Amino acid sequence: MATCSDGKASESGSCAGFLLSNLLDDVLVEILCRVTDRKHLTRLKSVCKSWSNLITDACVPKISASSPPQGFIYFVKKARNGKPNNIDYFPCPMTPGVEPGPHEFVKSYSSLLPFQPTRNDFLDCCNGLLLFVEGCTLQYYVCNPMTKHCVAIPRGSMLENIVFVSLAFDPSRSPHYRVVCFDYSRSSPPVRLNVFSSDTGNWSIHETPFGYSFKNCKVVKRCIYLDGALYCISTSKHLVCFDLDRGNSRAIRLPQWKRLDPDGFGCAGPSRGRLCYSDLIGTTFYIWFLEDHCKNDRWTLIHSINVDYLGKHQHRLDRITISRFGKISALRPFALHPALDVIFFGTPRVMLSYHLQDRRFKLIYRVREDMQILLGQLLVFPYTPCLVNLKHFG
Repeated sequence: MATCSDGKASESGSCAGFLLSNLLDDVLVEILCRVTDRKHLTRLKSVCKSWSNLITDACVPKISASSPPQGFIYFVKKARNGKPNNIDYFPCPMTPGVEPGPHEFVKSYSSLLPFQPTRNDFLDCCNGLLLFVEGCTLQYYVCNPMTKHCVAIPRGSMLENIVFVSLAFDPSRSPHYRVVCFDYSRSSPPVRLNVFSSDTGNWSIHETPFGYSFKNCKVVKRCIYLDGALYCISTSKHLVCFDLDRGNSRAIRLPQWKRLDPDGFGCAGPSRGRLCYSDLIGTTFYIWFLEDHCKNDRWTLIHSINVDYLGKHQHRLDRITISRFGKISALRPFALHPALDVIFFGTPRVMLSYHLQDRRFKLIYRVREDMQILLGQLLVFPYTPCLVNLKHFG
Protein backbone atom coordinates (compact mmCIF):
# COMPACT_ATOMS: atom_id res chain seq x y z
CA MET A 1 0.00 0.00 0.00
CA ALA A 2 1.27 3.49 -0.83
CA THR A 3 2.19 5.59 2.17
CA CYS A 4 2.80 9.28 2.73
CA SER A 5 6.05 10.64 4.12
CA ASP A 6 4.66 10.57 7.68
CA GLY A 7 4.07 6.84 7.42
CA LYS A 8 0.27 6.92 7.31
CA ALA A 9 -1.55 5.03 4.59
CA SER A 10 -3.11 7.11 1.85
CA GLU A 11 -6.63 6.55 0.63
CA SER A 12 -5.38 5.22 -2.69
CA GLY A 13 -3.01 2.32 -3.16
CA SER A 14 -2.41 3.10 -6.80
CA CYS A 15 0.95 3.58 -8.46
CA ALA A 16 0.10 7.26 -8.90
CA GLY A 17 -0.35 7.61 -5.16
CA PHE A 18 3.01 5.90 -4.58
CA LEU A 19 4.79 8.24 -6.99
CA LEU A 20 3.19 11.34 -5.49
CA SER A 21 4.14 10.29 -1.98
CA ASN A 22 7.79 10.14 -3.03
CA LEU A 23 7.99 13.51 -4.78
CA LEU A 24 10.10 16.25 -3.29
CA ASP A 25 8.07 18.72 -1.26
CA ASP A 26 8.88 21.61 -3.64
CA VAL A 27 7.58 19.64 -6.63
CA LEU A 28 4.49 18.50 -4.74
CA VAL A 29 3.74 22.09 -3.70
CA GLU A 30 3.90 23.18 -7.36
CA ILE A 31 1.47 20.43 -8.33
CA LEU A 32 -0.97 21.12 -5.49
CA CYS A 33 -0.96 24.86 -6.15
CA ARG A 34 -2.26 24.16 -9.66
CA VAL A 35 -5.48 22.67 -8.29
CA THR A 36 -7.93 25.44 -9.21
CA ASP A 37 -10.95 24.11 -7.32
CA ARG A 38 -10.32 24.89 -3.63
CA LYS A 39 -12.81 22.18 -2.59
CA HIS A 40 -10.57 19.53 -4.15
CA LEU A 41 -7.54 21.00 -2.37
CA THR A 42 -9.44 20.89 0.91
CA ARG A 43 -10.18 17.19 0.40
CA LEU A 44 -6.52 16.55 -0.40
CA LYS A 45 -5.61 17.80 3.09
CA SER A 46 -7.24 14.65 4.46
CA VAL A 47 -4.98 12.31 2.47
CA CYS A 48 -2.37 12.31 5.24
CA LYS A 49 -0.83 14.52 7.87
CA SER A 50 2.19 15.52 5.79
CA TRP A 51 -0.04 16.64 2.90
CA SER A 52 -2.21 18.60 5.32
CA ASN A 53 0.83 20.36 6.77
CA LEU A 54 2.32 21.00 3.34
CA ILE A 55 -0.90 22.54 2.01
CA THR A 56 -1.34 24.65 5.15
CA ASP A 57 2.27 25.82 5.51
CA ALA A 58 3.39 26.12 1.88
CA CYS A 59 0.46 26.03 -0.54
CA VAL A 60 -1.90 28.39 1.30
CA PRO A 61 0.56 31.34 1.48
CA LYS A 62 1.59 30.86 -2.15
CA ILE A 63 -1.98 30.56 -3.44
CA SER A 64 -3.30 33.41 -1.30
CA ALA A 65 -0.79 35.90 -2.71
CA SER A 66 -2.41 35.75 -6.15
CA SER A 67 -5.90 34.32 -5.61
CA PRO A 68 -8.72 36.07 -7.50
CA PRO A 69 -12.07 36.82 -5.85
CA GLN A 70 -14.54 33.97 -6.24
CA GLY A 71 -17.51 36.24 -5.68
CA PHE A 72 -18.88 39.23 -3.79
CA ILE A 73 -20.81 39.54 -0.55
CA TYR A 74 -23.10 42.55 -0.63
CA PHE A 75 -25.94 44.23 1.21
CA VAL A 76 -29.21 44.28 -0.68
CA LYS A 77 -32.42 46.23 -0.13
CA LYS A 78 -35.84 46.15 -1.70
CA ALA A 79 -36.09 48.90 -4.30
CA ARG A 80 -39.75 49.75 -3.74
CA ASN A 81 -40.07 50.28 -0.01
CA GLY A 82 -36.37 50.91 0.65
CA LYS A 83 -36.27 48.47 3.56
CA PRO A 84 -32.95 46.63 3.94
CA ASN A 85 -33.11 42.95 3.15
CA ASN A 86 -30.21 40.69 4.07
CA ILE A 87 -26.66 40.09 3.02
CA ASP A 88 -26.40 38.22 -0.26
CA TYR A 89 -23.75 36.78 -2.53
CA PHE A 90 -23.09 36.45 -6.24
CA PRO A 91 -20.28 34.52 -7.96
CA CYS A 92 -17.66 36.20 -10.12
CA PRO A 93 -17.65 34.65 -13.62
CA MET A 94 -14.05 35.81 -14.21
CA THR A 95 -12.84 33.25 -11.69
CA PRO A 96 -11.74 29.86 -13.08
CA GLY A 97 -13.02 26.74 -11.42
CA VAL A 98 -16.34 25.97 -9.81
CA GLU A 99 -18.01 28.88 -8.03
CA PRO A 100 -20.79 28.27 -5.50
CA GLY A 101 -24.21 29.68 -6.24
CA PRO A 102 -25.69 32.40 -4.00
CA HIS A 103 -27.87 30.01 -2.00
CA GLU A 104 -25.04 27.50 -1.58
CA PHE A 105 -22.64 30.14 -0.28
CA VAL A 106 -25.11 31.66 2.19
CA LYS A 107 -25.89 28.16 3.46
CA SER A 108 -22.15 27.44 3.82
CA TYR A 109 -21.72 29.99 6.61
CA SER A 110 -25.27 30.08 8.04
CA SER A 111 -25.06 26.38 8.89
CA LEU A 112 -21.86 26.98 10.87
CA LEU A 113 -23.20 29.66 13.20
CA PRO A 114 -25.14 28.81 16.38
CA PHE A 115 -27.77 31.40 15.42
CA GLN A 116 -29.50 32.55 12.24
CA PRO A 117 -27.56 35.64 11.08
CA THR A 118 -29.35 38.80 9.93
CA ARG A 119 -28.04 41.78 8.03
CA ASN A 120 -26.93 43.55 11.21
CA ASP A 121 -25.01 40.50 12.45
CA PHE A 122 -22.54 40.48 9.55
CA LEU A 123 -19.54 42.72 10.27
CA ASP A 124 -16.70 42.03 7.87
CA CYS A 125 -15.06 39.77 5.30
CA CYS A 126 -11.28 39.67 4.95
CA ASN A 127 -9.38 37.28 2.65
CA GLY A 128 -11.78 34.38 3.09
CA LEU A 129 -12.76 34.81 6.75
CA LEU A 130 -16.16 36.20 7.81
CA LEU A 131 -16.89 38.05 11.05
CA PHE A 132 -20.30 37.99 12.77
CA VAL A 133 -21.73 39.19 16.07
CA GLU A 134 -24.75 37.62 17.76
CA GLY A 135 -27.30 40.37 18.32
CA CYS A 136 -26.39 42.76 21.11
CA THR A 137 -24.51 40.19 23.20
CA LEU A 138 -21.14 41.20 21.74
CA GLN A 139 -20.32 37.56 21.14
CA TYR A 140 -18.17 37.51 18.02
CA TYR A 141 -17.74 34.57 15.65
CA VAL A 142 -15.19 34.04 12.90
CA CYS A 143 -16.18 31.66 10.08
CA ASN A 144 -14.32 30.04 7.22
CA PRO A 145 -16.94 28.72 4.76
CA MET A 146 -14.25 26.92 2.75
CA THR A 147 -13.02 24.71 5.59
CA LYS A 148 -16.39 24.68 7.40
CA HIS A 149 -14.89 26.08 10.59
CA CYS A 150 -16.56 28.52 12.99
CA VAL A 151 -15.03 29.70 16.27
CA ALA A 152 -16.42 31.84 19.09
CA ILE A 153 -14.10 34.65 20.09
CA PRO A 154 -13.52 34.87 23.87
CA ARG A 155 -15.44 37.74 25.42
CA GLY A 156 -13.43 40.90 26.07
CA SER A 157 -13.76 42.97 29.24
CA MET A 158 -13.90 46.45 27.67
CA LEU A 159 -16.21 46.27 24.66
CA GLU A 160 -18.99 48.64 25.71
CA ASN A 161 -18.14 51.70 23.57
CA ILE A 162 -17.24 49.95 20.34
CA VAL A 163 -18.06 51.92 17.20
CA PHE A 164 -17.34 49.17 14.69
CA VAL A 165 -15.31 45.97 14.30
CA SER A 166 -13.00 44.70 11.55
CA LEU A 167 -10.96 41.64 10.66
CA ALA A 168 -7.23 41.83 9.96
CA PHE A 169 -6.09 38.71 8.11
CA ASP A 170 -3.63 37.93 5.33
CA PRO A 171 -3.02 34.19 4.77
CA SER A 172 -0.10 34.92 2.45
CA ARG A 173 1.79 36.22 5.49
CA SER A 174 0.36 34.40 8.50
CA PRO A 175 -2.37 31.86 9.35
CA HIS A 176 -3.35 34.03 12.34
CA TYR A 177 -5.98 36.78 12.30
CA ARG A 178 -6.96 39.70 14.50
CA VAL A 179 -10.39 41.04 15.47
CA VAL A 180 -10.09 44.81 15.91
CA CYS A 181 -12.72 46.76 17.85
CA PHE A 182 -12.58 50.54 17.33
CA ASP A 183 -13.42 52.88 20.17
CA TYR A 184 -12.92 56.48 19.10
CA SER A 185 -16.17 57.86 20.50
CA ARG A 186 -14.04 60.49 22.18
CA SER A 187 -13.29 63.41 19.86
CA SER A 188 -9.72 63.83 21.08
CA PRO A 189 -6.80 61.39 20.95
CA PRO A 190 -5.64 58.83 21.85
CA VAL A 191 -7.57 56.33 19.78
CA ARG A 192 -8.32 53.10 21.62
CA LEU A 193 -8.29 49.75 19.85
CA ASN A 194 -9.33 46.47 21.47
CA VAL A 195 -7.51 43.74 19.55
CA PHE A 196 -8.01 39.99 19.77
CA SER A 197 -5.20 37.82 18.36
CA SER A 198 -5.86 34.24 17.28
CA ASP A 199 -2.17 33.60 17.83
CA THR A 200 -2.26 34.31 21.58
CA GLY A 201 -6.00 33.75 22.16
CA ASN A 202 -6.14 37.00 24.17
CA TRP A 203 -7.44 40.55 23.92
CA SER A 204 -5.14 43.56 24.27
CA ILE A 205 -5.75 47.32 24.40
CA HIS A 206 -3.84 49.69 22.15
CA GLU A 207 -4.00 53.43 22.68
CA THR A 208 -2.29 55.38 19.95
CA PRO A 209 -1.72 59.15 19.71
CA PHE A 210 -3.52 60.55 16.72
CA GLY A 211 -3.37 64.14 15.45
CA TYR A 212 -6.82 64.05 13.90
CA SER A 213 -10.20 64.92 15.36
CA PHE A 214 -13.32 62.87 14.69
CA LYS A 215 -15.56 65.57 16.15
CA ASN A 216 -16.81 67.02 12.87
CA CYS A 217 -16.58 63.98 10.62
CA LYS A 218 -17.42 60.32 10.50
CA VAL A 219 -15.44 57.28 9.48
CA VAL A 220 -16.94 54.66 7.21
CA LYS A 221 -17.47 51.41 9.10
CA ARG A 222 -15.57 49.39 6.54
CA CYS A 223 -11.82 48.78 6.65
CA ILE A 224 -9.28 47.54 4.13
CA TYR A 225 -6.39 45.46 5.50
CA LEU A 226 -2.94 45.54 3.91
CA ASP A 227 0.55 44.90 5.30
CA GLY A 228 -0.39 45.09 8.96
CA ALA A 229 -2.55 48.22 8.70
CA LEU A 230 -6.30 48.92 8.50
CA TYR A 231 -7.52 51.76 6.27
CA CYS A 232 -10.95 53.41 6.24
CA ILE A 233 -12.41 56.48 4.52
CA SER A 234 -13.70 59.52 6.43
CA THR A 235 -16.26 62.13 5.43
CA SER A 236 -13.48 64.74 5.63
CA LYS A 237 -11.91 63.05 2.58
CA HIS A 238 -9.09 61.36 4.47
CA LEU A 239 -7.92 57.79 4.34
CA VAL A 240 -7.48 56.98 8.03
CA CYS A 241 -4.70 54.46 8.70
CA PHE A 242 -4.40 52.34 11.84
CA ASP A 243 -1.04 50.54 11.75
CA LEU A 244 -1.51 47.49 13.96
CA ASP A 245 2.09 46.31 13.68
CA ARG A 246 3.80 49.64 14.39
CA GLY A 247 1.23 50.91 16.89
CA ASN A 248 0.60 54.28 15.25
CA SER A 249 -2.19 56.00 13.32
CA ARG A 250 -2.43 58.80 10.81
CA ALA A 251 -4.80 60.48 8.36
CA ILE A 252 -3.89 60.65 4.67
CA ARG A 253 -5.57 63.20 2.40
CA LEU A 254 -7.38 61.53 -0.48
CA PRO A 255 -6.15 62.51 -3.96
CA GLN A 256 -7.95 65.48 -5.53
CA TRP A 257 -10.01 65.72 -2.33
CA LYS A 258 -11.36 69.21 -3.09
CA ARG A 259 -12.94 67.90 -6.31
CA LEU A 260 -14.51 64.79 -4.78
CA ASP A 261 -18.24 64.52 -4.18
CA PRO A 262 -18.74 65.80 -0.60
CA ASP A 263 -21.67 63.41 -0.11
CA GLY A 264 -20.19 60.39 -1.86
CA PHE A 265 -17.43 57.88 -1.31
CA GLY A 266 -14.92 56.25 -3.57
CA CYS A 267 -13.36 52.82 -3.26
CA ALA A 268 -10.13 51.85 -1.51
CA GLY A 269 -8.53 48.43 -1.74
CA PRO A 270 -5.38 46.39 -2.35
CA SER A 271 -4.43 45.69 -5.95
CA ARG A 272 -1.24 43.88 -6.96
CA GLY A 273 0.25 44.53 -3.54
CA ARG A 274 -0.48 48.27 -3.60
CA LEU A 275 -3.11 50.30 -1.79
CA CYS A 276 -5.30 51.93 -4.42
CA TYR A 277 -8.14 54.43 -4.40
CA SER A 278 -10.73 55.05 -7.12
CA ASP A 279 -13.38 57.71 -7.41
CA LEU A 280 -15.53 59.50 -9.95
CA ILE A 281 -14.76 63.16 -10.64
CA GLY A 282 -17.13 64.70 -13.15
CA THR A 283 -17.48 62.04 -15.82
CA THR A 284 -14.12 60.33 -15.32
CA PHE A 285 -13.05 57.43 -13.11
CA TYR A 286 -9.59 57.93 -11.62
CA ILE A 287 -7.45 55.24 -10.00
CA TRP A 288 -4.44 56.14 -7.84
CA PHE A 289 -2.05 54.11 -5.73
CA LEU A 290 -0.41 55.20 -2.50
CA GLU A 291 3.37 55.18 -2.85
CA ASP A 292 5.10 53.26 -0.07
CA HIS A 293 1.87 53.14 1.92
CA CYS A 294 3.69 52.46 5.20
CA LYS A 295 5.72 55.69 5.11
CA ASN A 296 4.69 58.00 2.26
CA ASP A 297 1.41 59.82 1.74
CA ARG A 298 1.86 60.62 -1.96
CA TRP A 299 -0.72 59.41 -4.48
CA THR A 300 0.20 58.50 -8.07
CA LEU A 301 -2.39 58.37 -10.85
CA ILE A 302 -2.25 55.04 -12.70
CA HIS A 303 -5.38 55.13 -14.86
CA SER A 304 -8.41 57.18 -15.84
CA ILE A 305 -11.61 56.01 -17.53
CA ASN A 306 -13.89 58.45 -19.26
CA VAL A 307 -17.48 57.29 -18.83
CA ASP A 308 -18.25 58.70 -22.28
CA TYR A 309 -16.20 55.74 -23.55
CA LEU A 310 -18.64 53.42 -21.82
CA GLY A 311 -21.55 55.29 -23.33
CA LYS A 312 -20.14 54.89 -26.83
CA HIS A 313 -19.90 51.14 -26.32
CA GLN A 314 -23.38 50.54 -24.96
CA HIS A 315 -24.03 48.13 -27.79
CA ARG A 316 -21.76 45.66 -26.02
CA LEU A 317 -24.30 45.32 -23.21
CA ASP A 318 -27.91 44.28 -23.47
CA ARG A 319 -30.62 46.95 -23.50
CA ILE A 320 -32.10 45.87 -20.17
CA THR A 321 -28.78 46.55 -18.48
CA ILE A 322 -28.41 49.93 -20.15
CA SER A 323 -31.93 50.93 -19.14
CA ARG A 324 -30.96 50.27 -15.53
CA PHE A 325 -27.92 52.50 -15.75
CA GLY A 326 -29.98 55.68 -15.84
CA LYS A 327 -27.24 58.24 -16.33
CA ILE A 328 -23.82 56.85 -17.12
CA SER A 329 -22.38 59.38 -14.66
CA ALA A 330 -24.27 57.56 -11.87
CA LEU A 331 -21.72 54.72 -12.04
CA ARG A 332 -19.62 54.23 -8.92
CA PRO A 333 -16.55 52.08 -8.11
CA PHE A 334 -17.33 48.96 -6.08
CA ALA A 335 -14.07 47.05 -5.63
CA LEU A 336 -10.58 46.46 -7.00
CA HIS A 337 -9.20 43.12 -8.13
CA PRO A 338 -6.42 42.10 -5.71
CA ALA A 339 -4.27 40.34 -8.33
CA LEU A 340 -5.12 41.95 -11.70
CA ASP A 341 -5.47 45.45 -13.14
CA VAL A 342 -9.26 45.24 -12.98
CA ILE A 343 -11.83 47.51 -11.36
CA PHE A 344 -15.42 46.53 -10.54
CA PHE A 345 -18.03 49.27 -10.80
CA GLY A 346 -21.71 49.76 -11.46
CA THR A 347 -25.00 51.14 -10.21
CA PRO A 348 -27.43 49.91 -7.53
CA ARG A 349 -28.71 47.46 -10.16
CA VAL A 350 -25.63 46.10 -11.98
CA MET A 351 -21.94 45.34 -11.52
CA LEU A 352 -19.37 45.37 -14.31
CA SER A 353 -15.65 44.71 -14.59
CA TYR A 354 -13.18 46.83 -16.53
CA HIS A 355 -9.69 45.68 -17.57
CA LEU A 356 -7.36 48.65 -17.44
CA GLN A 357 -4.86 47.35 -20.00
CA ASP A 358 -7.12 46.34 -22.89
CA ARG A 359 -10.03 48.66 -21.95
CA ARG A 360 -12.47 45.75 -21.99
CA PHE A 361 -15.56 45.75 -19.79
CA LYS A 362 -18.00 42.99 -19.01
CA LEU A 363 -21.30 42.56 -17.22
CA ILE A 364 -20.67 40.65 -13.96
CA TYR A 365 -24.04 40.66 -12.23
CA ARG A 366 -27.53 42.07 -12.47
CA VAL A 367 -29.83 42.13 -9.42
CA ARG A 368 -33.52 41.32 -9.52
CA GLU A 369 -35.95 43.99 -10.66
CA ASP A 370 -37.16 44.69 -7.12
CA MET A 371 -33.69 44.76 -5.49
CA GLN A 372 -30.79 47.19 -5.22
CA ILE A 373 -27.15 46.88 -4.18
CA LEU A 374 -26.97 48.96 -1.02
CA LEU A 375 -24.14 51.53 -0.99
CA GLY A 376 -22.11 49.34 -3.31
CA GLN A 377 -18.77 51.11 -2.99
CA LEU A 378 -18.89 50.71 0.79
CA LEU A 379 -20.77 47.46 1.33
CA VAL A 380 -19.47 45.14 -1.39
CA PHE A 381 -16.94 42.64 -0.01
CA PRO A 382 -14.77 40.59 -2.40
CA TYR A 383 -14.65 36.98 -1.22
CA THR A 384 -11.58 34.81 -1.84
CA PRO A 385 -11.73 31.26 -0.42
CA CYS A 386 -9.02 30.38 2.09
CA LEU A 387 -7.80 27.00 3.34
CA VAL A 388 -6.59 28.14 6.77
CA ASN A 389 -7.98 26.06 9.65
CA LEU A 390 -9.41 27.97 12.62
CA LYS A 391 -8.47 26.83 16.11
CA HIS A 392 -10.94 26.93 18.99
CA PHE A 393 -10.24 28.83 22.20
CA GLY A 394 -10.86 27.89 25.79
